[in-house]
Amino acid sequence: MLLNFTTKILHFLRIQYTLFLFFMVALLTLIPVHASQNLAPVELSSLSGFDVEFAPIQKTEFINGQSLIGEVNFKPGVNYTVLFAFDVQQVRYLYPNGSMVEKGATIASVEGSDVHHFLDAYQSAKDMLAITKSHYDINQQHLKNKIIRSSEWVEITKSYFEAKLNFEHMQHQMAFLNIDDNENVTLVSPKTGILKLTNESGNRVMGDTAFDIIDASSIRVKINVPLSFTNTLAHFKLSQNCSLNIESYDSIVDKYHQIVWASLSSNECQLTLGQTIKVTPVNKLTGFKIAKSAVFEFEDVNYIALKSGDNLELLPIELKGTQGKDYVFTANKNLDDQKILISSVSALQGMLLHLGGE
Repeated sequence: MLLNFTTKILHFLRIQYTLFLFFMVALLTLIPVHASQNLAPVELSSLSGFDVEFAPIQKTEFINGQSLIGEVNFKPGVNYTVLFAFDVQQVRYLYPNGSMVEKGATIASVEGSDVHHFLDAYQSAKDMLAITKSHYDINQQHLKNKIIRSSEWVEITKSYFEAKLNFEHMQHQMAFLNIDDNENVTLVSPKTGILKLTNESGNRVMGDTAFDIIDASSIRVKINVPLSFTNTLAHFKLSQNCSLNIESYDSIVDKYHQIVWASLSSNECQLTLGQTIKVTPVNKLTGFKIAKSAVFEFEDVNYIALKSGDNLELLPIELKGTQGKDYVFTANKNLDDQKILISSVSALQGMLLHLGGE
């Protein structure tokens, strides 16, 4: 019997404890609802003993975000690549990496046993083209006179165009070379731009990159931006005199980030290829800004006090960030031509808290 009585008591206590927890959860749930309710207007005369100053609200269309890291780079494919036309044992570059060079400038001298083989091959290709061209011209007249068969003409034509294609290929490679009377070979720049050298060391084989030329106007800043920013992103700020304009977004996303390519707004942006910089994202926002002194907190909600006749209307707002000495915020009300209390705000807050004035 005693055991049954004890069991009943424990069961009763469990029920009471459960009801208590349920009551506390319900109470905590109701508290935010109460805090978000609009506060009643306050008579302006209640601040008669204080210095009362108002200021107009300023609209703002932008807000600065947290700084991001950018890399001064160029988009894939915009670089003009010069390849080694033959195997090279030694290269002596005459300009430092990253130098601005003019079209036709001598970039490097090259040495190796295959250099002279290439020059011999070029001369052979040139001679072969001359021979096949002469053969082609002579037999073209023979074809009209029906002296040769069509099958013979096909072979002659094939040989001529193969020789022509081979020579044009080597001639294109020769366009990047300069050869003096002693057959010393140097590499020249095909255009004006920034010189980018390869980091590879050791022997350079035919087809490897000798150097790249990048047009200075192709310089971009590559920035990895959180996806939450991309829909509202307007531009980037690098300094007071330099901003970066958004040019394009990479279509492939890397988990929670997306690459944005930005161009320089003016010549004031003095950037160096390969440089890592800190940029400030500027996001589009339909909001307002006001002095920080105008904002006060009451029951975990931020408010401002609007002048409304002889009263102060207490309006809840949502803070979005800061701009210098101002807060940037949004509100569920049109605030055009409104004036906000910017002094003795702590006195007003104290009255709401029943703590008196400042």
